[in-house]
Amino acid sequence: METLNTFKNYDGKKLTNFPAIVYSNLYRRALDNVYFEFKIEEEGYLFSPFYTLLRGEPLPEFTDFIENNELLFDSLKEYIINSLFVYSAIIEENSYYLTKPQSVIIIRLIHKETTHFEIKFYTHYQDELQDNYDDKIYIGRDFINLDQFERKYLGLENSFNSIVEQNVKFQELAVHKLRYFEDFKKDYLDEISYSANETVSDTLERIRLFPQSKVADIPKVKLNETLDNILYIQNLMIEFRDLMYEFEDQLRLREEHKFVKYLTKFSKDIKGDIRYLRKLSFQLHLKISNFPI
Repeated sequence: METLNTFKNYDGKKLTNFPAIVYSNLYRRALDNVYFEFKIEEEGYLFSPFYTLLRGEPLPEFTDFIENNELLFDSLKEYIINSLFVYSAIIEENSYYLTKPQSVIIIRLIHKETTHFEIKFYTHYQDELQDNYDDKIYIGRDFINLDQFERKYLGLENSFNSIVEQNVKFQELAVHKLRYFEDFKKDYLDEISYSANETVSDTLERIRLFPQSKVADIPKVKLNETLDNILYIQNLMIEFRDLMYEFEDQLRLREEHKFVKYLTKFSKDIKGDIRYLRKLSFQLHLKISNFPI
């Protein structure tokens, strides 16, 4: 269990290597309503905010470790929520769900390597977690390194690399799940694959021009150039998103309902990336303007 082995390195400790923020009501509510789900060998283990196992067959070594390390996992919640504040727009853009009194946020951690995790975020109604867990709503993804909070290139590199990985999985699913695969291959599937690879390649080349981990670190003389590149990347992503919307419309017309859900999840990640780019552009505009807020 690589997940458990990773956390054992922090046994009895709490994470402190991340910046503190003063929480708005929205972020405080998200933090207070976190449910962790850990993926271990394809099995999901869902824990309440007080670390009671709610779903999954008990693994005494794993569940005991979590129950005995509240300080660690409380600090992990803060680490993740604070990283969303700095490197994403997931919380703000899903406020419709997260401000509802009965809504909770589910943080699914998937171990990748060493101290690196991919995180999937979902929301659900608290009173439906047990009986209707599969009805949870996907709201986005992120990537963290427990040993390194700050991320180069304003945190964009991992998200864009994941687009290539997601496209590979998406294309494989299309072969097996689409009834009319050949009808969609050339105009949509091939086009999505080409657009994903070109968008990511262009983006990774451009972000090398601003290696800083946050907007505050970008020199004033580089602010306009950085903003121009962010807006260029954002436009590429909007074109990519529109292609996916068009494909989704065609899938619904042909009643490819079983496959639409895979495209919808892919599209949500693209929309999430666009929203974060907008957040960055807003921050850059404010810094350039010198206008007090």
